[in-house]
Amino acid sequence: MSEFNRQDVYVEESGASLGDYYAKVFSLMGLGLVITSIIAFYGYYSLIRGGIVYRLLSGTYAPIIFIGLFISELGIAIAMGRGLTKFSTATVRTLFFIYSAITGLTFSIIPAAYGYSTIFVAFIFATVLFVSCGIIGKTTSVDLSQFRGLLYGALLAVIILSVLSIFIPLLRNNLLIGYLGLIVFLGLTAYDMQKIKAFYYSANNEAIKDNLAIYSAFQLYLDFINIFLYILRILGSRNRN
Repeated sequence: MSEFNRQDVYVEESGASLGDYYAKVFSLMGLGLVITSIIAFYGYYSLIRGGIVYRLLSGTYAPIIFIGLFISELGIAIAMGRGLTKFSTATVRTLFFIYSAITGLTFSIIPAAYGYSTIFVAFIFATVLFVSCGIIGKTTSVDLSQFRGLLYGALLAVIILSVLSIFIPLLRNNLLIGYLGLIVFLGLTAYDMQKIKAFYYSANNEAIKDNLAIYSAFQLYLDFINIFLYILRILGSRNRN
């Protein structure tokens, strides 16, 4: 549900310590992942116990609920991107945390589909790859924005292939989509990491700077979630084969 929900916004000027700014971004991202994990754990527990999540996600209206959750995620992503200069910091933070909670609810079904061991391996791989690309993005002297068009073109291709895979069984468990999606989000991780410094030096007041910190955390959160999902897809396809 979380794949592909992205927006990009740029503003203008400066503020406090860059190190503190990075720390704020990653603490917010971490908090988002914690919220997702807690909701996913509770959701899965409710699922196997026949609780409210089971009744919601396995009943007649389950497809409508999933579509509603996806539309909610997409709406929040768009609202955050467009409201960075208009919303208060509390509003932007709340939107991020609501998005994290919705993602956690959709993740409730993942343990049933893949099993704990596959999820654990995927999480370890995702963490290592995410951190590695984050370090590259933070330390490289190459301007990664020059690859922005290539990254978003590849992302569009992944979106189209993923939509087609819903209707074409041959594409459904195709590893090519998994590897392509993984490469795209690894590149976006490095790119989004580099943008944090640009946001820090370009924001024209502290409120916008704080909003951009939350938005950076949101983008990195999406990068990590999608890296995790694509690794899970690759591992799941290999296990089925």
